[in-house]
Amino acid sequence: MGVEVSAVGEMIDLEEFDSQYGALFSDLATLARALGAGPDAEDVAQEALLDARGHLHQLRDPYKLRAWVRRIAVRGACRARHRQVAGFGGEHVERLPVIDLPDMDVAAAIAGLPERERLAVTLVFGLGYRQDEAAELMGVAAGTVYSSIWRARRKLARLLADDECISERAGRDPR
Repeated sequence: MGVEVSAVGEMIDLEEFDSQYGALFSDLATLARALGAGPDAEDVAQEALLDARGHLHQLRDPYKLRAWVRRIAVRGACRARHRQVAGFGGEHVERLPVIDLPDMDVAAAIAGLPERERLAVTLVFGLGYRQDEAAELMGVAAGTVYSSIWRARRKLARLLADDECISERAGRDPR
């Protein structure tokens, strides 16, 4: 049983959706892991695909399937991260897929940002999405992503500058 064709245009059917499962799953698991879902990343990807499959009739443009499913996974990754952070009493720090800088814990600084800023920074700088794509994934206006990144940069610059000063006082080279 497939999805019906509507007056708006052709809709993706279940068979076509199922044929893209492998590629979508891999992409969503990577996205969820980078957004802090940790060991729940594959569960988040699976749940996003099941949710999307069950609501496939709501997808208006079959060319936006990947973005639509990613948006579902972003919400799931945020919920998974909240569960993990609550379980660790706020002490859990997730590593991003970025280059590590010796003696500067950039990942910890990013993990300490408020959720919207952390998501924007991770999507744009950690995963390489354009800011308009990140906005679509987050379900917010593009201006919200721009301002979130601007605020995050200011906070990170302050945090990392403080970290550098502490390292210099302790006699370590922060770089």
